[in-house]
Amino acid sequence: MDISDVMNSGLKNVSVLAGECLMICVKTRFCLCFSCFTNMIYMILRISGGVVMAISSILDQQLDQRRNGEDCSFNGYLEDYLNLTDDLDEVLRESFTEILAKDENVKICVNLKAEVNRNAISNQIIRYKDIFKLAGKPIEYPYILYVAGDTEDRALLVVPYSKYSCIYAKGYYYCMTEPGSPFIDCKNEIVAVTSDKASKITDAYSKLFTMKAGALQRSIDRDYFKNYDELKALAVEAANMQKEEAPAVLTALEDRTAQIYRYVINWFLLKKVLYVQYMVNKNILNTVHEGNIKKQRNQAKTNADEIGFLSFSEMWRLTAPAEEEAEQES
Repeated sequence: MDISDVMNSGLKNVSVLAGECLMICVKTRFCLCFSCFTNMIYMILRISGGVVMAISSILDQQLDQRRNGEDCSFNGYLEDYLNLTDDLDEVLRESFTEILAKDENVKICVNLKAEVNRNAISNQIIRYKDIFKLAGKPIEYPYILYVAGDTEDRALLVVPYSKYSCIYAKGYYYCMTEPGSPFIDCKNEIVAVTSDKASKITDAYSKLFTMKAGALQRSIDRDYFKNYDELKALAVEAANMQKEEAPAVLTALEDRTAQIYRYVINWFLLKKVLYVQYMVNKNILNTVHEGNIKKQRNQAKTNADEIGFLSFSEMWRLTAPAEEEAEQES
């Protein structure tokens, strides 16, 4: 492996590690040829588990129709996308245009498709079986803006705004970064955002390299909920609203397949958020469950169970009120 292999393989923080290794060599007066030097960096990364693809390298490999692929609907420079699409709502177009004006190198991956990970522990524990009935890669991440920095990459997962989009945005993030996902090692490079104000989206993008992802995410989340209880209340409300509207929406459709998929995915995201968000909260673990992870896990599952839904089969069997009356008369 030579220096070109290191620099082109999508490794994160290679230049930082190289500088540290070089300082060690200087201080110890230990000499290495250039090839051995780069091999040493590579081996340290391998041993430490640091050999991972940067998020821009992963996303660059996703093929859209222009490259005879079906991974996403578009993947390339944001400037090209803005010139090609007329489907963006006003807020997204304004924010994306402002971001492009400040960073001409930004790329965008639109509607990136993903499978539901059957092996993820959280997906097994919440036991929402209907999600596994969806064929192919039913989850689609709406918009992923991504850019490569000097030593690190960053990505902004943008979800179109709706009343409960803040919850769905977190659900997409947790799906995108769960164990088994190609992005599992990129969780500290990704931030999820949704807003009805373009300035909020552009502000989040501008801070990708100046704030740690976790801190930036928490600052974004505080616009919508202050604690887990508020998050849970929003999630339960979103689930119930969808459950109430589903009969009228579905019976009005000639082909209800896509909408049923959308409902199932939304209920899955809500359940996942309530489970994972509870499990990653160390304060809850220590203050509520006295450090007992089993008790925390049981409560997290109970919280996810509070998401009400219509079953997959129920949604297919729904009939319009007029049809029900005709059946009763006959």
